[in-house]
Formats: sequence, C-alpha cells, structure tokens
Amino acid sequence: MSGRLLIIDGHALAFRAYFAFAASNLTNSKTGLPSGAVFGFWRMLFKLLQDEKVTHIAFTFDPGTRLERNDLYEDYKAHRKPMPEDLKPQIHTIYEMLKALEFPMYKMDGIEADDIIGSLCKKFGKDFEEIVILSSDKDLYQVLDKNIHMLRGKRGVSEFEKIDPKWVETNIGITKEQVPDYMGLLGDASDNIPGVKGVGEKGAAKLIQEFGNLETIYKKLDQVKNKSLIDKLAADKENAFLSRKLATIVTNLKLDIKKNDLKLPNYHEPAKVQYFKDEGYNVLHRDLAKQAGIPIASDGDSKDKSAEKEPTKKGKKSTKDVVDAETENKPNKGSAVTKKNYKRIQTLDELKKIVAKLDPKKPISVDTETTSQDPMLAELLGLSFSQEPGVGYYIAFSHPESIYSHLLPSPEEGLGVLKPMLSDSKWKKVGQNIKYDLLVLRNYGVELAGIHFDTMLASYLLNPGERRHNMDDMAVDYLNYKTITYDELVGTGKKKQNLYDIDPERVSEYACEDADITFQLHNVLSPKMEEGIHKKLFYEIEMPVLLTLADMEFEGISVEKGYFESLSKTFEAKIKEHEKNIHFYAGRQFNINSTKELQTVLFEDLRLPAEKKTQTGYSTDHSVLESLQGTHPIIDDLLEIRKFSKLKSTYTDTLPTLINPKTGRIHTSYNQTIAATGRLSSTNPNLQNIPIKDEEGRLLRKGFIAKKGFEILSLDYSQIELRIMAHFANDPQMMDAYKSGVDIHKRTAAGIFGVPEDKVTPDMRNKAKVVNFSVIYGVTSFGLSNNLRISRKEAKEFIEKYFATYKGVQTYMEEIVEFCKEHGYVETLLGRRRYLPDIHSKHKMASEAAKRVAINSPIQGTSADMIKLAMIQIHNKIKKNGYRSKLLLQVHDELVFEVDPKEKKEFYQMAKDEMESAMKLKVPIVAQGKFGGNWDEAH
Repeated sequence: MSGRLLIIDGHALAFRAYFAFAASNLTNSKTGLPSGAVFGFWRMLFKLLQDEKVTHIAFTFDPGTRLERNDLYEDYKAHRKPMPEDLKPQIHTIYEMLKALEFPMYKMDGIEADDIIGSLCKKFGKDFEEIVILSSDKDLYQVLDKNIHMLRGKRGVSEFEKIDPKWVETNIGITKEQVPDYMGLLGDASDNIPGVKGVGEKGAAKLIQEFGNLETIYKKLDQVKNKSLIDKLAADKENAFLSRKLATIVTNLKLDIKKNDLKLPNYHEPAKVQYFKDEGYNVLHRDLAKQAGIPIASDGDSKDKSAEKEPTKKGKKSTKDVVDAETENKPNKGSAVTKKNYKRIQTLDELKKIVAKLDPKKPISVDTETTSQDPMLAELLGLSFSQEPGVGYYIAFSHPESIYSHLLPSPEEGLGVLKPMLSDSKWKKVGQNIKYDLLVLRNYGVELAGIHFDTMLASYLLNPGERRHNMDDMAVDYLNYKTITYDELVGTGKKKQNLYDIDPERVSEYACEDADITFQLHNVLSPKMEEGIHKKLFYEIEMPVLLTLADMEFEGISVEKGYFESLSKTFEAKIKEHEKNIHFYAGRQFNINSTKELQTVLFEDLRLPAEKKTQTGYSTDHSVLESLQGTHPIIDDLLEIRKFSKLKSTYTDTLPTLINPKTGRIHTSYNQTIAATGRLSSTNPNLQNIPIKDEEGRLLRKGFIAKKGFEILSLDYSQIELRIMAHFANDPQMMDAYKSGVDIHKRTAAGIFGVPEDKVTPDMRNKAKVVNFSVIYGVTSFGLSNNLRISRKEAKEFIEKYFATYKGVQTYMEEIVEFCKEHGYVETLLGRRRYLPDIHSKHKMASEAAKRVAINSPIQGTSADMIKLAMIQIHNKIKKNGYRSKLLLQVHDELVFEVDPKEKKEFYQMAKDEMESAMKLKVPIVAQGKFGGNWDEAH
C-alpha cells in the first residue's frame, strides 16, 4: 500500500471554476472565446496538485446522456437547470486539454461520475496509502474510509474542507454506512430526489440514530414519538426507499484499470508547459513554467509582445491580462462594492434617526429575517435595508424563545417606526423575492407599498432557462461576489441553530449584506430592464402579477380536511385491492415496491418482453409499464397502484397538513421564475399536477370548497393554445373554424379520416383531439403512435393528413425552427424569449428536442402572458370596484375565484370580459365557466 490517489469530479470542478470566474469575463488570447472556466479549472488544479502531493490521479465525468437512475425514477435530476451556454464548449476544451496532457479520465454511458468514483475507491482502496476525492456531493460520504477522505469546496476559489468518516459522525450524527438511509429520508433537491416531505437534516439524523435504517423505522413506525412525523413517513414510504436507492453509490462497476494507469503525468515537461501558450492560455503558461523552473520570454520579447497586443472582445479581459483573478474584486461594473459599512441598530431612537436621514427619492432595498420559508407562518426576527452600495442597516426584534429578547425591541415596536416609510408608495422598494417580504409584513399589519423592483424576476427575464436566480448565485454571476450563505450562518446537521439563538451581531452582518447586495444587484439589473423587450415584460407583466399573486397567496382557499382523510382511506383500499390482484397474477406474495423482485416476477416468472436494461436489471419505470399494457393484466394493476400511491402521498395525505392553523385555509405558493416559458408554477400544494380530466382529479377538486356564504367560480380559456397556433400559423382552415364557431376537433377528424364533418364519430373526434394537442408540441409519429396506441405507420399518416388540412401549421413549424437556428431563440407574441442553444447540437436527440421546444414555446409562452395580463386586470378591477369576491387560484389556463352571490352576475361578466380581452388575436378568445360549492362542481 503506497502512494496518494486524487479522484476529481471533472464536471464539478469545471462548474466551480465557471461560477468563480464568471464575472471576470476572461477570454482566450487566440480565439477571443470565453475562457473563465478553463482558466479557473487549471488554476485550481495546479494548486491542488501542489498542496496534496499526490502520486496518482483520475478525472471522472458524467456522460451527458440519459442516466441509468432515470430508469428507477424518471424525474431524477429532471429539474436541473440547463448548463450555461458558454460553459458547454469550455468543458469540451477542458476534456480535450486533459486528454492532450495525458491525465487519466473516465466516462461511461449512463453512469454518473459518482459511481465511477465509488468503484475506483472500492477497487483501489487497499492499494493506496490515501485516496482523496474532490467533490461536493454528500452522497459520496458513504464511500469514505480510514484512508479515504473528501475535499469539499468552501468560500473562495481554492479553499476546501476535509470530510472523513469522523466528520460525518460529528457533524451529521450518523455513520458513513448510514448515509444512504439518511439520504432516503432527507432527499436531495439538487438531484430531484424526493425523500420524505417535511423531514429535514435534524429529523433524518435523529431517526437514523434511533432506528439505524429505513427497514427498522418502518417496522417500528408506531414507536416514533411525533404523530405528525409518523404521518409524513407513512405517506412517503415508497419515496423513502426509492430515494435511498437513488442515493446509493455503485461500487462494483467493471473497471479495466490498473494502478499504473492512474499515475500522475509529468505535466511539467517543457512540451506540456508550452502547450498552454500554444492554446492561448498565457497566464497559465507563465504559472506552470515558473513551477517547472522553465525560463520564459520577458514582456519585452517581440514574439510574446505581439500576442499580448491581440485584441479581445469589448469589455472583456483576456486570460493573459489576469495576474490573479481570484483576489481581483474591484468596484467597477460587474463587481460588488466590497468596502462595507454595515450597522446594527440597537434602539428605537437610533432607528428613528437613521430612517429620518434616508432619501425618499432614492430606491431602498428591504429584506426580512424570519423563522420560516413559509411567509404565512413566518415570525419576524428582524429587518434590514440599504440605499447605498456597501451600506446596510439591520434591526433585530425579540422572539419568545430567544435568549437575546430582553435586549431587543418587539417586532410591533420596530415596525411602528418603520411603517410610515414601508407603507408609503412614494418610496420605491427593491427586494429579492420581495413577494415573501410583502406577505410577512402584511401578517404584522404593515402593507409594503411602492414595490418597484424584484431582482430575482429581473434575473429570470434575462436568463429564463436558468435556475440560478437566488441571491447567492446572482451575487457571483453579476457582482463576482461571494455572499455569506444561510447555512454558513446557522450551521448544518447537528450544529444547526435557530436564527433567533444566534448573536444579533452575527445575524446583522448577514442581513445587512442581503440588503446591500440586493441594492447592488438592482443597480446592475435595473438598466437592463429598460432595454427593448424587457421593459414591457418586467414592468407591465411580471411586477404587477407579483402583487396579484401576493393577494392570492394571502387569501388562500378552504379545504375539507375530513373529506381528504376519508379519500386517503379510499385510495389506500384501492391500493390494497390492486396488490391482491398482482399477487394473484404472480402466483405468490412479493414486495411490489422492490424493483428487483418486480423484475423477477415480470421478466422471469411471467416472461414479459424486457426493454430497457439498467445496471440493476431491466427497467420497470412508468414508460416501460405503459409500453407493456395489453401484454398481461398485471400491468394495469401496477400502473393503478403507482397512480393511487402518488395521489395519496402528494395530495390526500399532504393537503390536511398544509392547512394554516391561523387562517384554516391552504395558502399555495406561486413561483414566477421556474418555467422557461413564463408559466407560473405552484408548491405546497402543486396545483398544476392535479389530474385534469380523470375521475381522481375530480375527486381531489371536490375537497377545495368555498367559505361560508360564498361560491366557487372557475373560468377556463377554451382551447387557447390551439387558438394561438391558429394566430401564429395564419392558417385559413383553422382560423375559419374558430371564427365561425365550428368544432375544431371535428374539422381535424374530417381531414385525417377523409369523411364529411357531419359523419365524424365520437371516437374519430377523440383521436383528432389528441392529434390537435400533440402536433403543437411537435409530436413525432413514434410519440403519436404511443399516445393513440396505433401503429407508427398509421400515426405518420395522421400527421401527414393533418398538415394537408392545415398547411399553415406546417409552414409555421418549419419557419420557427429556421428562425431559432438563425437567432438562437424563439419568442412569444409579447417578445418573451426562450433561448435554445441545443438547436445547433451535434447530438440528434438534443437538437430534435430543441426543435420541439422551439415550436411550442411561443404558443405556451403567449398563453402564459395572456393569463397573467388577465389576472392583473381582474385584480385591478377587484380593488377598484371594492368587490368582496376574490381571485384564489391559477392552474394552467384556468382561474378560480371565491364569489359573493350578491356580486355573482356582475363579477362573472367582468372576469370573463377581462380574460377574453387580455390580448388581441386573429381569432376570437373564449373563456367559459360555472359556479359551484366546490372546485369540482365549478370545473
């Protein structure tokens, strides 16, 4: 046993380098292309190699293709934001450079880098004195050992924290072997691993400490002391075991690698040092030459001087111009003002004096510190504000459980001083996710007026395909500044503290920074929102709809708790019934939730046709089961079990727990920055996922009820995406159908079946309806054959006949794809853009997917813009006319209201008119609705 092996997650290091150097705008001196990630990658690597003194090395990379874990869980990593457009070519460059310099690299189709890392550790654990893993993935804690530790990134570019088995025990409170069980409970939002909803780090660790593993937890579920926790565990049992499986690192991959293959190459060889200069990375060349003791030409050398004068893109630095970008932090455009003047306000008199000095003509950023991410439950612990870069003020408030309370004013006392400023619309308020602060303050009797700018929404409009719209990431992206993170303030695992237990001086630094950086982000992003298309979208749609959503969230909706509890039992009975059927068909009892046992039953015992192969056997995911329908009755029962289990865990078990104890209503939270198309999404609960047409969806909607003395009104756009398609395609047949009130599905059926419209049967119409809504999503013959369960040949004929009927639609699709190829984006009727870099991908699957998105995004995005405009107008009319009726929910193309019967007729007509006139199309816009005692009756 000798030598030290360093295993590096290549993608992780490249991402870290990219975001660390993003604001430096580095370009390659030869090509002029962005090079921040490349520069940072090698700068970090050289330092690591110097510090760690390793003898062997291995780089692992994710495959960039579908992962085998997707066969276990289709949504695994599904919500990850797309890779930044300028990072993709840099990762390719890094990969090619590593190859050229003979560094050992490993990548396998369908296999994640973590699994290669785990298998390398297993294979060579006894061959090396020490193995060091460079990664930030906590799943890898399970492969640590006496001689295996991790380096996890900290603040700064080259700071790392050592993680070993003892660290895991001390900081989390579990052993490394228990990590998969712990992750099964906790889940992992970054990988979209669900875990058990409502179980956090402390709760997960405590359960593992007490019971050891998932099997014992569920075997002794009645011994869990917290009744609410029992309910959560029971509701998400399937997810817990699935999540454990997803979080378990594979350590037995067949790797045809010998120890000698991992030997660290001599990267100090003159030819390899020269390689960096030849590739245009002059600073890296100088750094490496200095390490290797190789003399280089002075700055006065004519040969080198010509390269130094090579022009770079306007406003960008070439790599050769950077001496040490890690320490560079100048207060110019794209950099934060880092000279801090932060102050904790300790008395009310001091607060009055500071507020009196503020300038009401300047924007002011406002941020609240609270006890919860749910604004309807959050208790206010303090408030910070800023009107000048580098300056921030914070006042902490008392809390009943805080040891500092006797030193602090109450929230009511502090807000009494701040209220005149906060409630005055003449003061322009700036915030990061300011809707949250608005709702928190409203619950304390303070109406935050003059809401002018949300930095999160501005970032989203600039980069709708990204998910990096939180302040920590935005500070790096726009200001090249590393913030104090919430986890750094309160700690993690066993060391995590309540915010109110932390010294207010420490909290003040964090809170002032939040207000300051928000203000600085506003200064950078505000001019961008004045440019071109952004101005209308930001100031006329996104900011006004923020206020509409805030009122909707505050209002909430009533649900019938007992009804959902009863429905949960009904679903459980259906699950049991289908379980019996499955065991009957299988001829024996087995664990239906065990993928391995189910594989055996389906593909060995029943000998059903196996399709997708994974590292753990043949896939049994939803798409596979759907494709097997009709081959054996057991498949229908399996699909039904999965459906009812999902509905039970997501809705019937969960909805009663979401009832606010103060209001007695559910307050869903709407997000404007998730969907790249501009559509709204919702959480707690996710209303968008309630089935629209089937019986179960009807049963779920039945539990959403009107408050006493009111009625539910549901208004829904009729075939709005098809109408928008008619507008974009300018197709005569389609436009005529909508203008004359002809049934569009009958017209389509007549075209694809070759019969007169009056001879169209209900079955023909149903199939035509599927075709209509599939085509606008760019469906292929393969996709349509699956949707209709017909042959691919028949599906192809349907599509051809569809385009023969609506020639304008085919022309639109061809033209929008060509537009996207030329400009790199598509846009809605109002100019909302969707950037699609994959339209030029060399990988056919990626480019074809981008084409489908290009076809549908203008339609879906225009629909999103339309309903937002309608919501804003209706909200304004509700305020202006003093209606008691309120807008409660938005789901897809539907708005749900709670209506006072006295206003019924007038309110219905007003809301319908506003929906139908929100945007002008070449065809009529129609909204239809009805009233009922619950959402189902009105739907």
